[in-house]
Amino acid sequence: MKKIKDPYQITDVYFLEMNAVDAATVTVGDLCERLSNDFDTGIDAPSVKEVIDHFKNIDASKFNSISYANGADGGYSVWIGVDAKNRIRKIFADANIAEYLKHPKDRQSYLSHWWDKEDFNDQFFDKAHENRVKLFDLNSKSGLIAVGDYAGPLRSLLGWNDDGYENDSDSELKEHIDLNYFKKDGVFQNSTPILIVEFSYGLITKAQQSSFSSSVIHKKLEPYQESINYSYTEFFSNLLDENCYPTKYIFEDYLLKINTDEYNEDANTYSNFNYIINKNVKLSGEYISNRLPKAIQILKKQTKILFKENFKKAFEIRKKLFENFIIGIIKDIEPQELDLTTFGRKNKKKKLSQKKLEISSSKGVADLFDGYKLKEDLGFSLSNIIFPVNKGSYPVYLHCYPDKSFDNGEGDEFAYVKIVVEGIKGCYLNKSKDGKLIVNKINKESSYLKNIIDNKLKYAQVDKIDLRDTKTLKEIEKLKDIEQLVLANMKYIKDWSPISKLKKLKHLHLDGCIIDWNSATSFFKAIYKLPNLEKLSTDVHTWLREPFGEFPKNIYPKKLKDFEVVVPKDLKDEKPTDEYLNHKGYAASDHDQYYMARILQVHNLPNFEKIKSFEKLRYYNYFSIEHKEGNAINNLCSEYLDLSSLKNLSKLKDIWIYGYDFKKSTELKNTKFLEAAKKILKHNKVKINGISYKTINKL
Repeated sequence: MKKIKDPYQITDVYFLEMNAVDAATVTVGDLCERLSNDFDTGIDAPSVKEVIDHFKNIDASKFNSISYANGADGGYSVWIGVDAKNRIRKIFADANIAEYLKHPKDRQSYLSHWWDKEDFNDQFFDKAHENRVKLFDLNSKSGLIAVGDYAGPLRSLLGWNDDGYENDSDSELKEHIDLNYFKKDGVFQNSTPILIVEFSYGLITKAQQSSFSSSVIHKKLEPYQESINYSYTEFFSNLLDENCYPTKYIFEDYLLKINTDEYNEDANTYSNFNYIINKNVKLSGEYISNRLPKAIQILKKQTKILFKENFKKAFEIRKKLFENFIIGIIKDIEPQELDLTTFGRKNKKKKLSQKKLEISSSKGVADLFDGYKLKEDLGFSLSNIIFPVNKGSYPVYLHCYPDKSFDNGEGDEFAYVKIVVEGIKGCYLNKSKDGKLIVNKINKESSYLKNIIDNKLKYAQVDKIDLRDTKTLKEIEKLKDIEQLVLANMKYIKDWSPISKLKKLKHLHLDGCIIDWNSATSFFKAIYKLPNLEKLSTDVHTWLREPFGEFPKNIYPKKLKDFEVVVPKDLKDEKPTDEYLNHKGYAASDHDQYYMARILQVHNLPNFEKIKSFEKLRYYNYFSIEHKEGNAINNLCSEYLDLSSLKNLSKLKDIWIYGYDFKKSTELKNTKFLEAAKKILKHNKVKINGISYKTINKL
């Protein structure tokens, strides 16, 4: 069949966040619309064919969100596809298999794997693929697309709407205003609040230990304070800017910004809003009274934006609530501020009211806001996976493919189902200053990289997201003070010369990088020019090849002491099958030498014979069917391998051949390991695997 062209091509797929589901349903739709025009679906089917046949016979085109019932609570992964400029083009939401994936808390660099891109995306464009079903076009009028649990992140604020009618149950917003003000033909609109913050004023009491003598019931309350409680709830929307909130204006001098990630004894436990009322500033009735008229005008402006057709009625309601709240505060404060004439009488000491203004609660998605301002850098959490995008229409597809690892012994199949939103515009993947994944509306500098540069830090983990343009390493040049650098996910970079500008770099580690024959010359030229490079290391998933063709003889590192391949414990611990029980080497179950093909042994480094600064040589002995004692041992014994340059390594202290287990040196008699060791010792009398030259010679 003819191959289909992907209209929204991507270069990388990244795991974004785990979607914590406690209602056995994954939802995708516009944040503000919630599920008021929802495709309520799901099929608990074991095979791809059953899933596809089910959805082929359903017309979902009239809907604007999807709720996929999967029958089980759990952690459902959300992935994103980006292009070379780190523009998010696709959202992939797992709908039926909970994998509970999470990024480690200390994660600062991120990998994209070719198999994720192939499974989630590429296979559906190889040909006219019947397992890709168009559902509907998601018209995001708010510019906020949400992936979440049933009813989405605003389900408590707007209600569940789970009774089959238009009555929204358990709505927190309904306590403050009729929800129909935000609906059109029964559907929530983009003016729907996404956060509400309650301001309250009244008597404040704190729980404390009591005894018989100090108990309140035995205490005379003097003077008597009338029990009052005034409140007003501010509505937050991405349609509003900072000049549209009356509480911001009228309490401007009393608001104190806090970090909601840290404990603050003055913050209310029911509020996630990152402002509190500053307890060190005394409330002034005159100040608040003078600001009330303009605050009413600001409220009017806000109401016109949020309520539109219902402006007149809504403003009447909101104005009355706001005035009652502010005037109630003023009436309580003013008597304390009056300096009345005493006519010769002795002044009585005033006892000020114990009533207090506070921000008592917040409901909705506080993470979208920095105070009254919509955040420029938007992060993700288990229950808030929200993408700021350009307002518009985005096609939604269902992708289905078999789980190849599933085997119940009866030939049955199990299918992955993913909800895919394509053609995303106005949303860029980036990193926060502490290295966490965030998104921006515009393509801007990596905050993580900027923080490293501004603070002249010595250590960094840099990946393709930090580059902003993944085809060039130009951003790397800015790391003038870096001494230890991890490069992650760098693949097929043609020009590595920017790294040669890092004059202070001592240790370079490659994590999940691909440096093939065509790019190896540029890579080694760049790192060999680093004047202070002492260590080069890679993980086992990095492809690092020798340069293709001639490499300049006069370029080599002057201080390189060590080249290491970091082998994970699971590969070290693998045991061979019974057929190869006596074979040596790492990755014993990998008969295709998958890892061996990636490993560049130390003597294969270009101009190895000229590098005189090595203090340690490491060899990695991987399992081989053909060679019982392992691939590296066989190579070291080869007559074609010339190790005479080892005699130039005057600083060399020891050599280790990893992946060759033995308990006593006597076990090495009549082995190729011993043959390889003696070949090495002809040129440099150093310890090999901790065994001295004299001991090896006696074997």
